[in-house]
Amino acid sequence: MDTLKNIMKNFFSYLSNSNYRKLIIISLLYPILLNINLVLANSFQEGQSWFEQGAFAQAIKKWEVALTETNLPTSLQLEVLLHLAQAYLNTGDLVAAETTLQQAKMVADRAGTPAQKILVQSSLGDIYLATQQVETARTLLEETVISARPLNDPLLLAHVLNNLGNVLYVSEEYSTALTTYEEVASLAQPINNSLLYLQSLSNQAQVHLQLNRPQIAVTLLETALTVARQLPADYEKSFQLLGLGQLALQLEPVSPASHLTAYQIFTEVLKLAESQQNKRLLAYATGFLGELYEREKRFAEAMQLTQQAIFWSQEFSDLLYLWEWQEARLWQAQQNIEKATAVYQQALAHLHPIRTLLFKGQRNGFEVLEQRIRPVYVGLANLLLQQAATAPTASAKLALLRQARDTVEKMKVIELQQYYQDSCISVVQAEITELERGLDAYTAILYPILLPDRTELLLTVPQEGLLQVVVPVGYDSMKQTILEFRKNLQMSTSPQFINQAMKLYEWLIRPIKSKLTAHAVKTLIVVPDGLLRTIPAAALYDEEKQEFLIHQMALAITPGLTLTEPHPLSRKNLTILLNGLSEGVQDFSPLPSVVKEIKSITQFFKQPSILLDKQFLLEQFGQTLKASPYEIIHIASHGQFDRNPKKTFLLAYDNKITMDRLQTLLSFGQERKKPVELLTLSACQTAVGDERAALGLAGVAIKAGARSAIASLWFVNDESTSQLVTEFYRTLMQQTQLSKAEALQVAQQKLAATQDFRHPAYWAPFLLIGNWL
Repeated sequence: MDTLKNIMKNFFSYLSNSNYRKLIIISLLYPILLNINLVLANSFQEGQSWFEQGAFAQAIKKWEVALTETNLPTSLQLEVLLHLAQAYLNTGDLVAAETTLQQAKMVADRAGTPAQKILVQSSLGDIYLATQQVETARTLLEETVISARPLNDPLLLAHVLNNLGNVLYVSEEYSTALTTYEEVASLAQPINNSLLYLQSLSNQAQVHLQLNRPQIAVTLLETALTVARQLPADYEKSFQLLGLGQLALQLEPVSPASHLTAYQIFTEVLKLAESQQNKRLLAYATGFLGELYEREKRFAEAMQLTQQAIFWSQEFSDLLYLWEWQEARLWQAQQNIEKATAVYQQALAHLHPIRTLLFKGQRNGFEVLEQRIRPVYVGLANLLLQQAATAPTASAKLALLRQARDTVEKMKVIELQQYYQDSCISVVQAEITELERGLDAYTAILYPILLPDRTELLLTVPQEGLLQVVVPVGYDSMKQTILEFRKNLQMSTSPQFINQAMKLYEWLIRPIKSKLTAHAVKTLIVVPDGLLRTIPAAALYDEEKQEFLIHQMALAITPGLTLTEPHPLSRKNLTILLNGLSEGVQDFSPLPSVVKEIKSITQFFKQPSILLDKQFLLEQFGQTLKASPYEIIHIASHGQFDRNPKKTFLLAYDNKITMDRLQTLLSFGQERKKPVELLTLSACQTAVGDERAALGLAGVAIKAGARSAIASLWFVNDESTSQLVTEFYRTLMQQTQLSKAEALQVAQQKLAATQDFRHPAYWAPFLLIGNWL
């Protein structure tokens, strides 16, 4: 895990791995290098020189020339391919990097030594991690470690272990990652490999930060800094120091002395950058120094350094927006809101076109999103909302509110795109203004935005348009209450949830209740923000009227307004495919009520298709979908939405259906000319408080290509689930004047009225996602 992996894209992305690789290969190749022709040697060396200066495009050209040489020795061919792959990786061309490494693997498998094969496999594992193929990377690297141990080559083994440690870190298996990084250090230190030893110390410090052991991280930083300062005064030293400076910035809140350490480090980097005349290094050094002065509230000095960083970043779009964002924060801190807003908008103008590129080559895309992207969008929205609250005219206020909401909408699209690793999610399905105009007289949209110092409620109601309500509850208070609510709500024998249910109602619904009542709103569409995705609004409790929100109005959620296309559901001749697992398979418990559930649903449809238990095979499911464009697809089987989308699945009898696979299956067949109208997942679950898992659930309809979905936030009693979904379909098909949201409301109300299942743990977690009509 590189300490700068979330900041130094392109120029620094895992460059340190190439240094380990270079040291390993040169030790194997020196005799061969003596015998190659001079032109080839010059081409190879020139490429290396360009690479070390960060001029990767020039390095690629030189190494591509070297590869055209006929009769190239296997070992040298492998070295050129490995260096070429690293150069491609650093330019963000992950496809070319992986293709080059696959070519290297073919060469190594054909004629390479065991050590060369291991080195190529380790590099491939690193590429898989960079392309978010975490499980593939883990499997390969674990196998490679086993192969490397008998070779008694500490440098080679350390290289593989370092890459495996990165996978474990990204998988949040911090204790195992720490043990792995400690072994890297124990291998690198005795053979005096300063670079690898330094990286292992930095990686250990990052893990200790995650494990809330800051003092150990401080000690490791001090040791790493001593090692780094002994390196030659070159580009590599600058890179390593930048990583340690970033680590010092992270440690400052718990170790004030780290502020001075960071200042000293970045000052050193600035001197090195000036001596090397490296614009990118200059941009980093001046920008980070500006951040230090920002923290000290020395705004004049911070502004001067930040503007220098912007000057040096003109050629680097991935840096330019970062320092513009910093400049915007400085203007905001000095109460120059107009200037801050303008610079925020400029930063986003540079960020938005490259947002997907920022994830390329990064080992932890979620950290990139949370640290480098989301704060810029939220920062601008925050300023726009502040100005809207004091806008002089209604038209000015409306314009600012729309700008703020549109900014957050872009952020929501990026979140889903990053979670599912699917750029197609960014395709806008509907314009917000058209959606608003299409609302019926009894439907409203609630758009909460959680900010550090307050919660903003944007409410769209018929005739009045977009309204703003400011609730003086900051993120920390909201977060604590949401987490307690979700935890307590799942305990079906306890009433402990009620206090949080009332508090959240007072914060999120009471401030807008008069408007909802005045307009006789029957359906509320919620666009949840952050942790609000992890809880069901249906269970919010009105203390005054002694009733849950579901008894006051129908509810639906959508991950974003631009991702929702309201479309009435025609009940005439609806076709349905019912799939279910009642048997326990693949170590999952049986769901005996599924048979009853599917049998009950069949009565509401003409000629329903059924795949139950041994018929619900992955291949059979795909063939059935391919044969007919079903409008409703019901899956009564275990499903898990994980923070890692690769671990998100639905259970078939013989296999797991990933979201990518489901998307492919639902798009099968030339017969399908329109999306699936409704996808029902009646037994899925997300982890408590896991915002990313809930994001995956919220986006399931979009990912699967369905207009809407019904899914549960947590696994619910088998019998109660059967009763609820049966009642939903009964209402949907027999009371055709009601929308899907209203049909779900009826089903939830009826279940809540029963003696056995009145606790909201049974009926509240079912969400209607997407098109509510």
